[in-house]
Amino acid sequence: MNDASSVDDLADRFGEALTGADMETLDQLFAPDFSIYYNFSDGGLDRAQALEFFGNYFGNVSVRFSDISRSPTPTGWVQEHRVDADGPDGFRLRGLPACLVVTTRDGQIARIAEYLDSKQVEGIDLTQLTAG
Repeated sequence: MNDASSVDDLADRFGEALTGADMETLDQLFAPDFSIYYNFSDGGLDRAQALEFFGNYFGNVSVRFSDISRSPTPTGWVQEHRVDADGPDGFRLRGLPACLVVTTRDGQIARIAEYLDSKQVEGIDLTQLTAG
């Protein structure tokens, strides 16, 4: 089920929906118990919180992923990539290395663990990325 072709399809749909702030597609891609974990805050968001955050963030910040390397795993995939972003008030990010560990279930994304070095990023309000 987690062959390279099906992983690439789901991962590409996720990336396009995320960067396009397409909440309807993300809603379809996320399992009912979806959650996201962030290493830099040692916390995360549940499904509703993630959809709200993604809609607000990606609706205001232009984000691009490059140098994508993706490997299927028995439970989903691992993806390494670089992030470029441009946002309000001159926020600019170039080439930030990041890693996603994605768990899938029944063709949906059940969990994402995102790993990045927050010391390389100025201007991101990390308090938005954890449940209050």
